[in-house]
Amino acid sequence: MNLALQNHPSSAIWIIDDDQSMRWVLEKTLTNNGYRVTAFESGSVALASFKRATREQRPDLVITDVRMPGINGFELMRQIKNISPPTPIIVMTAYTDLDTTQQTFEEGAFEYLPKPFDIDDALALVARACLLSIDSGETSAPAVTESGDWQAPLRRWAQQQLAGGETAILKNAAKTFEKTLLDCALEATGGRKQDAARLLGWGRNTLTRKLKELG
Repeated sequence: MNLALQNHPSSAIWIIDDDQSMRWVLEKTLTNNGYRVTAFESGSVALASFKRATREQRPDLVITDVRMPGINGFELMRQIKNISPPTPIIVMTAYTDLDTTQQTFEEGAFEYLPKPFDIDDALALVARACLLSIDSGETSAPAVTESGDWQAPLRRWAQQQLAGGETAILKNAAKTFEKTLLDCALEATGGRKQDAARLLGWGRNTLTRKLKELG
């Protein structure tokens, strides 16, 4: 059975992307999978609509591109989170470098979706985000039961904390991962910084800065 139809057939999703073809693909795919979709071509229009919307009119999920004219995806996410912290937001980006990934989670995103993406992966991610939105009324850590899937309520609680902007763990994890990559690149190149920077796709100045930041 289709995951979207099985779990939350009427979830409302807003898509924000200045790329018409991307909006069309996502809107068609999500609509065909039982979601109620509204698409916007700019962050400014989407934000204005979100500010006007009542609590009942707000979407269960926002999917936004990062790089757009006017208000970019990060600024849009910050402003939406100021209005409605529980609203899950998926950030789409073709730039999957570590800085962008880290900023995505620091700003409170539920998850990021790298472009180009697999439709089935995107649908699974949307289903998880909409389930979080449905459960977002639970604000305290759940009790662990002796039977059933005891991990499920813990996962939902953790997702709620992340959706509310508590990303310290992810920030630390991203730094650890980045330092590990840097150490591996330096080891693979015999400590030659220029070669390590090229291997990582960084400039020499970026590598020098990261060495100072990560220690």
